[in-house]
Amino acid sequence: MNALRALLALVLLLPAAALALPVTTGVSNPTIVVAIIATLSGPGAMVGQDSVDGFNTAMRHLGGRFANQEVRVVILDDKGSADTAQMVARRLLEREKVDFIITAVSLPSMAAMVRQLTESRAFVLNLDAVPPGLAGAECSSWFFQLALPVEAEFEAIAAHLSAEKMRRVVLVGPDAPITANAVAALRRLWPGEVVQVVRPRHGATTFRPEVQALRQASPDAVVSLLTGGMGVAFAREYAAAGLKADIPLIGTWQGWERPMLAAMTDAGLDVLNVAPWSPDLETPLNRRLITDFELEFGRPVTGWVAQGYDAAQLLEAAMRTTGGRTGDRDAVRHGLRRAEFPSVRGPFRFDTNHYPSVNVYLRRVLRDAKGRLNEELRATLIKEWHSRDIAACPMRWVEEPAAPPGAPAKPGSPVPPKPAGALPAKPPLKVPAVRPQ
Repeated sequence: MNALRALLALVLLLPAAALALPVTTGVSNPTIVVAIIATLSGPGAMVGQDSVDGFNTAMRHLGGRFANQEVRVVILDDKGSADTAQMVARRLLEREKVDFIITAVSLPSMAAMVRQLTESRAFVLNLDAVPPGLAGAECSSWFFQLALPVEAEFEAIAAHLSAEKMRRVVLVGPDAPITANAVAALRRLWPGEVVQVVRPRHGATTFRPEVQALRQASPDAVVSLLTGGMGVAFAREYAAAGLKADIPLIGTWQGWERPMLAAMTDAGLDVLNVAPWSPDLETPLNRRLITDFELEFGRPVTGWVAQGYDAAQLLEAAMRTTGGRTGDRDAVRHGLRRAEFPSVRGPFRFDTNHYPSVNVYLRRVLRDAKGRLNEELRATLIKEWHSRDIAACPMRWVEEPAAPPGAPAKPGSPVPPKPAGALPAKPPLKVPAVRPQ
């Protein structure tokens, strides 16, 4: 009976093992173990697969090592299910001694497993949605948010509406909390009026009533939170109804990444969206990422690819400060907090709640020299965004100078709590040299 149970357990783990990245070189007991829990099947598979493939590309650029130490990567699929995510996380922690866990799953899946992950003494690097409390009172010394939180997108939209002196908008979004949160953010940060909130039914492919409502409202702009197939179908019908020429449309980057633009055809042209990354950003590794990724995978780089790529670069930078050793968890945490790495998204550092301080950009859809729909960087709407919940997080730390070569970094010194709204000092970003291949 015990043998049968062991066999069944092995069979259950086979899909995860089959997805392991080819970044090891045969060492049976590598120094560093990274697990990735991502959605690799179902409706959210593009986000998870792009995150994994972005990480994979960076690992190839790094020679499959962090700080010259062997890395083993285990990849698990939550299948878009919160229950599966919780089960996968439990089995992972029971069977693997993991140093780092990278997550690229939906908000329900993340909420279901985040507590057991942060209690495992493995560092969690999140590349997607996150429960809101983790930015404030529920922040964790084991959790690091690499993805741009959605509230930053809403703040960027508000900044754009203010800069353009728009006074009346209609918001189109799913019947979900994200729509209510967007409305609340706009009303808090922008002096204009949200005159109407349009919530199409889930899975809608036609939008005649919604388009008619937009025409009657005649706002200065329409803000769309629709993504995936709904976002593509809405953009096409919006343009076909002749509204695009009269009422500017602005969206969030998740609905306007390059794989979706091909399906929009000319309906996507000239539409604006807010984003944490753009393919034409002049950063040290962005052009290399785009060239190598598209050659390897035959599809365009997205913001999710960029975030996955950054995760590996961050881990490499953190491991350099410890000489590749993971046993001193305080030293590893300090290495992650310093976050001096060549982000493809531009300047990057962590605030004291382990949320990112990053730029938020405005992009416009255009045709590139090859006639393909592409993204053009138009402006930086927010420079070095900060979460407004920093003061509610009890963690307090400051950066220290880098440790001498070969010496482990010391953990940051505690500092007294800062008054509400205060932000940590910003040292200049140092860009380390790219490792030769």
